[in-house]
Amino acid sequence: MSKGFENKMAPPAPAPQKEVATGTCVLGPTLHFKGELYGEEDLEFQGQLEGSIEHTRSLSIGKDGGVTGNIRAKFVIVEGRVDGDIFASESVSIRASAKVKGNIFAPRVGIADGANFSGSIDMNHKGAAAGSRPATVQVTLSDPAAERLLTKAVG
Repeated sequence: MSKGFENKMAPPAPAPQKEVATGTCVLGPTLHFKGELYGEEDLEFQGQLEGSIEHTRSLSIGKDGGVTGNIRAKFVIVEGRVDGDIFASESVSIRASAKVKGNIFAPRVGIADGANFSGSIDMNHKGAAAGSRPATVQVTLSDPAAERLLTKAVG
Protein backbone atom coordinates (compact mmCIF):
# COMPACT_ATOMS: atom_id res chain seq x y z
CA MET A 1 0.00 0.00 0.00
CA SER A 2 1.13 3.50 -0.67
CA LYS A 3 1.47 6.25 1.91
CA GLY A 4 -1.22 8.29 0.13
CA PHE A 5 -3.84 5.61 0.79
CA GLU A 6 -3.02 5.41 4.50
CA ASN A 7 -3.41 9.18 4.94
CA LYS A 8 -6.89 9.16 3.37
CA MET A 9 -8.39 6.83 5.99
CA ALA A 10 -11.09 8.32 8.15
CA PRO A 11 -10.23 8.95 11.78
CA PRO A 12 -11.85 6.65 14.31
CA ALA A 13 -15.31 7.66 15.49
CA PRO A 14 -15.31 9.49 18.82
CA ALA A 15 -16.51 7.56 21.85
CA PRO A 16 -20.08 8.38 22.88
CA GLN A 17 -20.25 10.93 25.69
CA LYS A 18 -22.72 9.89 28.34
CA GLU A 19 -22.26 13.11 30.34
CA VAL A 20 -23.72 15.28 27.54
CA ALA A 21 -27.14 13.60 27.59
CA THR A 22 -28.18 14.39 31.16
CA GLY A 23 -31.90 14.36 30.47
CA THR A 24 -32.32 17.80 32.04
CA CYS A 25 -35.09 19.85 30.50
CA VAL A 26 -34.48 23.62 30.44
CA LEU A 27 -37.36 26.08 30.24
CA GLY A 28 -35.97 29.51 29.39
CA PRO A 29 -36.60 32.96 30.83
CA THR A 30 -38.98 34.09 28.06
CA LEU A 31 -41.54 31.39 28.93
CA HIS A 32 -44.55 32.33 31.09
CA PHE A 33 -47.01 29.72 32.37
CA LYS A 34 -50.32 29.74 34.25
CA GLY A 35 -51.57 26.49 35.73
CA GLU A 36 -49.91 23.24 36.75
CA LEU A 37 -46.55 22.02 35.54
CA TYR A 38 -45.86 18.29 35.94
CA GLY A 39 -42.76 16.35 34.91
CA GLU A 40 -40.76 13.19 35.37
CA GLU A 41 -37.34 14.39 34.25
CA ASP A 42 -34.81 16.78 35.76
CA LEU A 43 -35.92 20.36 35.16
CA GLU A 44 -34.11 23.68 35.17
CA PHE A 45 -36.81 26.36 35.22
CA GLN A 46 -35.81 29.90 34.21
CA GLY A 47 -39.29 31.16 33.26
CA GLN A 48 -42.25 32.49 35.24
CA LEU A 49 -45.08 30.32 36.59
CA GLU A 50 -48.29 31.26 38.30
CA GLY A 51 -49.52 27.92 39.56
CA SER A 52 -47.91 24.79 40.92
CA ILE A 53 -45.07 22.47 39.98
CA GLU A 54 -45.14 18.76 40.75
CA HIS A 55 -41.97 16.95 39.77
CA THR A 56 -40.75 13.42 40.44
CA ARG A 57 -37.04 14.25 40.15
CA SER A 58 -34.72 17.26 40.53
CA LEU A 59 -36.09 20.76 40.05
CA SER A 60 -33.95 23.88 39.82
CA ILE A 61 -35.49 27.35 39.83
CA GLY A 62 -32.79 29.42 38.11
CA LYS A 63 -31.79 33.02 38.84
CA ASP A 64 -34.23 34.29 36.19
CA GLY A 65 -37.00 31.91 37.32
CA GLY A 66 -40.01 32.77 39.42
CA VAL A 67 -42.85 30.66 40.82
CA THR A 68 -46.01 31.90 42.49
CA GLY A 69 -47.46 28.67 43.87
CA ASN A 70 -46.44 25.47 45.59
CA ILE A 71 -43.59 23.19 44.49
CA ARG A 72 -43.29 19.43 45.00
CA ALA A 73 -40.21 17.48 43.89
CA LYS A 74 -37.56 15.03 45.02
CA PHE A 75 -34.77 17.64 45.10
CA VAL A 76 -35.41 21.39 44.88
CA ILE A 77 -32.72 24.02 44.22
CA VAL A 78 -33.81 27.67 44.30
CA GLU A 79 -31.72 30.51 42.90
CA GLY A 80 -34.65 32.69 41.78
CA ARG A 81 -37.98 33.63 43.36
CA VAL A 82 -40.59 31.38 44.97
CA ASP A 83 -43.78 32.67 46.58
CA GLY A 84 -45.33 29.48 47.94
CA ASP A 85 -44.56 26.34 49.90
CA ILE A 86 -41.81 23.92 48.87
CA PHE A 87 -42.23 20.19 49.52
CA ALA A 88 -39.24 17.91 48.80
CA SER A 89 -38.92 14.21 49.53
CA GLU A 90 -35.09 14.45 49.71
CA SER A 91 -33.74 18.01 50.07
CA VAL A 92 -34.12 21.73 49.44
CA SER A 93 -31.20 24.06 48.73
CA ILE A 94 -31.81 27.81 48.84
CA ARG A 95 -28.94 29.65 47.12
CA ALA A 96 -27.60 33.14 47.92
CA SER A 97 -29.49 34.77 45.03
CA ALA A 98 -32.86 33.23 46.04
CA LYS A 99 -35.94 34.99 47.39
CA VAL A 100 -38.32 32.53 49.04
CA LYS A 101 -41.56 33.50 50.75
CA GLY A 102 -43.24 30.35 52.04
CA ASN A 103 -42.71 27.25 54.13
CA ILE A 104 -40.26 24.44 53.41
CA PHE A 105 -41.06 20.80 54.13
CA ALA A 106 -38.07 18.47 53.56
CA PRO A 107 -35.83 16.10 55.54
CA ARG A 108 -32.71 18.11 54.53
CA VAL A 109 -32.58 21.88 54.03
CA GLY A 110 -29.71 24.25 53.25
CA ILE A 111 -29.95 28.03 53.11
CA ALA A 112 -26.94 29.95 51.82
CA ASP A 113 -25.69 33.20 53.33
CA GLY A 114 -27.35 36.11 51.57
CA ALA A 115 -30.53 34.22 50.65
CA ASN A 116 -33.81 35.99 51.37
CA PHE A 117 -36.12 33.53 53.17
CA SER A 118 -39.40 34.25 54.96
CA GLY A 119 -41.29 31.26 56.33
CA SER A 120 -40.87 28.19 58.45
CA ILE A 121 -38.97 24.95 57.94
CA ASP A 122 -40.35 21.54 58.85
CA MET A 123 -37.83 18.72 58.63
CA ASN A 124 -40.17 16.08 60.02
CA HIS A 125 -40.62 13.70 57.07
CA LYS A 126 -44.04 12.59 58.34
CA GLY A 127 -45.52 16.05 57.76
CA ALA A 128 -45.91 19.32 59.60
CA ALA A 129 -46.57 19.12 63.31
CA ALA A 130 -48.52 21.96 64.89
CA GLY A 131 -45.78 22.87 67.36
CA SER A 132 -42.74 21.97 65.29
CA ARG A 133 -39.62 24.03 65.69
CA PRO A 134 -37.92 25.44 62.56
CA ALA A 135 -34.47 23.97 61.91
CA THR A 136 -31.71 24.39 59.36
CA VAL A 137 -28.99 21.94 58.31
CA GLN A 138 -26.44 21.79 55.53
CA VAL A 139 -27.80 19.93 52.50
CA THR A 140 -25.93 16.92 51.16
CA LEU A 141 -27.24 15.40 47.94
CA SER A 142 -26.39 11.89 46.83
CA ASP A 143 -28.44 11.70 43.64
CA PRO A 144 -26.11 12.12 40.63
CA ALA A 145 -28.68 14.17 38.71
CA ALA A 146 -28.99 16.64 41.58
CA GLU A 147 -25.20 16.84 41.82
CA ARG A 148 -25.03 17.75 38.11
CA LEU A 149 -27.59 20.52 38.67
CA LEU A 150 -25.61 21.81 41.65
CA THR A 151 -22.37 21.78 39.66
CA LYS A 152 -24.02 23.50 36.69
CA ALA A 153 -25.59 26.16 38.93
CA VAL A 154 -22.25 27.01 40.57
CA GLY A 155 -20.30 27.13 37.27
